[in-house]
Amino acid sequence: MSTEDVLEVHLEELGQHSWWKALANTLSGSCGSAQFRFVARPPGPDDTTDDHVLGATFPVMRLQDLDDLREPNAWVDTAQDRLRELDARLVGEGWERRDTPHAHWWSLTYARP
Repeated sequence: MSTEDVLEVHLEELGQHSWWKALANTLSGSCGSAQFRFVARPPGPDDTTDDHVLGATFPVMRLQDLDDLREPNAWVDTAQDRLRELDARLVGEGWERRDTPHAHWWSLTYARP
């Protein structure tokens, strides 16, 4: 199976590839929050290719432990909803979720059958 047949879900800050977009993201957020999104892309270090599947954005407080799923982390419910939406989209496009070990609760892997 080639890397073109595999997608991994990553969490990224909106504008992470541009310092001025990241700054605007922080300044436009309320109380130091930033907009994040889940992105499904082929594995590997090159995250600049065009074959991404982008999820909807959601706010996260800066300096928050993103792996902490305990309440009162207000972002958790919205983030899990956004991940379910991305999962449904990928499955609808013919991707199958693989049961593989992952680093974070959102680090899902998909493959084409």
